[in-house]
Amino acid sequence: MSNVSVVCLLDKYRDGYEERARVFIEGFKKYGLPEAEARKHIEQIISPGEEITEIPSLDISKNHTASKQLKERFLYAGSWKDIGEHLLSIKQISSLIRKKKFRQWILSMRENWENSAPWLFSDERLSVLSVSNEDDGDFSLLVWTKDNTEPEVWRYSGQNEHKFENLLAWLRWLNGE
Repeated sequence: MSNVSVVCLLDKYRDGYEERARVFIEGFKKYGLPEAEARKHIEQIISPGEEITEIPSLDISKNHTASKQLKERFLYAGSWKDIGEHLLSIKQISSLIRKKKFRQWILSMRENWENSAPWLFSDERLSVLSVSNEDDGDFSLLVWTKDNTEPEVWRYSGQNEHKFENLLAWLRWLNGE
């Protein structure tokens, strides 16, 4: 499995959409909600890829040189909205990091969530990868450590945190591997 590329994992995620939609609808119906209502919340929208050289950090004055894996991810798709996950385009990342509510989430984590990425790292060492629920502060951050060429991915959802070695590891998890 070590030779799996970002593109292969993104293909797998794209191709697994119908199964994710089926599971989502079944979960909705399990709670007595109509399928038509569930269908209002599912969609897969993949915008064309874009060649990037940099990715913004949470410090709006600092960008990071895009790593090999991130270049592949953005060349594959600019923005990718899927069931429960939204991989943001560079433009969307730049917009999100300026939003008051997002900045409040980061500040709250920095002040109250021990050992979270915002607690441990400055804004210049953090970037946004994806959002699963912007209203609830559920997102995945890229953590630029000094000794890694590929950033780590730290996922936040509710009171849960998952850490991944890099984008490949996060994509494997996203694919249920």
